Amino acid sequence: MSTLTTPATTRRGTARRPRPERTVWTCPNCQRETRPPRKRCADCGTSRY
Repeated sequence: MSTLTTPATTRRGTARRPRPERTVWTCPNCQRETRPPRKRCADCGTSRY
């Protein structure tokens, strides 16, 4: 007997955690790069979202 799993679950039926974003993002205000997990620009404080 086989069970179907969705991409969001593992074989045990537990949900997987989303992977943290690891890419550097560029601030649209001052054009400087900020590393994650920061949600605000390290230089000017502009919110990423």
